[in-house]
Amino acid sequence: MADADSMTGTPPKTDKRTAREAVGEGTGPVSRINLGLKALLRDNPWPEFGYGEIEPFFLALDGNGRGGREIIFDTIRKRNIQLMVEVGCFLCGSTLQWLRSSDKLTIIGVDPWDGNWAAYIERMALDPIQSRSVWHLGDEQVATIVANLRRHGNFCVAMNNVRLYKQRFYPVRRHSPEALSYLHVRGIVPELIYIDAGKHRDDLDAAYKLFPNAVLCGDDWLWPDEKGVLRMQEHVKAFAAEHGFTVQSSRQSWLLIPPDQAPGEAAKG
Repeated sequence: MADADSMTGTPPKTDKRTAREAVGEGTGPVSRINLGLKALLRDNPWPEFGYGEIEPFFLALDGNGRGGREIIFDTIRKRNIQLMVEVGCFLCGSTLQWLRSSDKLTIIGVDPWDGNWAAYIERMALDPIQSRSVWHLGDEQVATIVANLRRHGNFCVAMNNVRLYKQRFYPVRRHSPEALSYLHVRGIVPELIYIDAGKHRDDLDAAYKLFPNAVLCGDDWLWPDEKGVLRMQEHVKAFAAEHGFTVQSSRQSWLLIPPDQAPGEAAKG
């Protein structure tokens, strides 16, 4: 999936503050009042919005179930994952899939939700390949989604889609990898990190450095850049070779298996 900036043509905004400064702590130790999920929600609240006044919708950029996300669902269930970070949520279609896969799962969604994705949805509906993700939506519903995005913006529309899971979803409007440092200094330790953002190696490196015990997985395994290079696949394979991981892949999805697990548990990607 394309990240927010690539879809809107807006250059990423750079937050020059350190993660500690972002939580109001300067360079000193982080206060206990800023630790944990309750403090995270306090400082990253849901928007004031008339939830339910517009129709929610399901739009996951996986080609309507063709993205190979079964390997992620299986991992969430088998490992009893209870805290996940999703880097790049878009309109929370994939978020709904994760939340529905386990009623024990809580998700921290990292996405700036800036710009406006109305024009992107219009183009998607006309694209012969991308339109697979909206085949289940009628022309009238797509037009309504576009109108609501233009009127209310990305963030409110995305949150309206997951409003029934408000107790299990924490939005963090930041860019990655800075957002991962922001979570780390708050004492938050995710068990699984799903990367679906800008196809950059630094997201993967930061996730492993800050949360070495987290399951690392993501999207865009078969996504080619403008030169035809499978960029995310290139990054994941290089990372796996450097750290001794095994790659399991299925269509667009990938999962890193740590070296201390049996080699037979995953197939090389």
